Amino acid sequence: WTITKEMISFVPGVVPAIVMAVEAFTQVGDPVLIQPPVYYPFAAAIRNTGRKVVTNPLLLKDGQYEIDFEDFEEKAKGCKLFILCNPHNPGGRVWTKDELERLAAICLKHKVLMISDEIHADLTLPPYQHTPLATLSKEVAENCVTFSSASKTFNMAGLASAYAVIPNAEIRQKFLDKTVGYMLTDGNVFAFQTTVAAYEQGEEWLSQLLSYIQGNIDFLTQYIDQHLPKVKYIVPQASYLIFLDFRQLGLSQKELVSLCTNQAHLALVDGSVFGKEGIGFMRINLASPRSVIEKAAEQLLVIGQ
Repeated sequence: WTITKEMISFVPGVVPAIVMAVEAFTQVGDPVLIQPPVYYPFAAAIRNTGRKVVTNPLLLKDGQYEIDFEDFEEKAKGCKLFILCNPHNPGGRVWTKDELERLAAICLKHKVLMISDEIHADLTLPPYQHTPLATLSKEVAENCVTFSSASKTFNMAGLASAYAVIPNAEIRQKFLDKTVGYMLTDGNVFAFQTTVAAYEQGEEWLSQLLSYIQGNIDFLTQYIDQHLPKVKYIVPQASYLIFLDFRQLGLSQKELVSLCTNQAHLALVDGSVFGKEGIGFMRINLASPRSVIEKAAEQLLVIGQ
């Protein structure tokens, strides 16, 4: 992916960037398409700016999420903007080049601008390979805005630093006009220096990190298989998040959240915040020392009993 300096602009975070993009490229009342269950600020950004959330729910098949392309095209016909999570959060899917090409073709056909949140891209787990949306073709690159950051990969979220990559000059200017309007064009010096240091010197550290995360994933999934047969999970292809499926327990979401919080004493993320498709699920973060994951796994036992 050849990126020129002109294509890149600073943003204080991917979430505020998405909010600004929604405002820059749509009008109040316009429909914006997302694919739940998906990172909850997507829907919040749409609703909080007075736009309408349109959903293309993902299909859970054989333990992984898939895209309903027929429904996607039907929904895309009336939308001006589509927000993609690539890789997906909370499901951890690394979308294939073929899947992305099908999405992009539909968006081009119906003149839908694509926003691609690729903040988890550097956390793609071997042997999977991340495909940046903008690399599919020049035509696709001219119709997409990519947001990313070193914050997830290198644990730097507190520095409030992210970036937009926008090849299309006209689209880029519209977005920059919005960031200037909110006076969000400059970050702090620590954010810039740490981002450069992470990308230039962090390769070996990242390689070791991915291996450690994979070990945590393997440990937890094997533990669940052995001790909690009614609890299922989506094996992530990227990142350190696992979407746990408790639907076989027959609990309401309120009961499930209470059980996780008050009896298992685990601060898991309520799956319903990702959309109604997340009801019956909870998201766990495995970016911790193995000892913490082992303790959390033991505490999960109270849920499956």
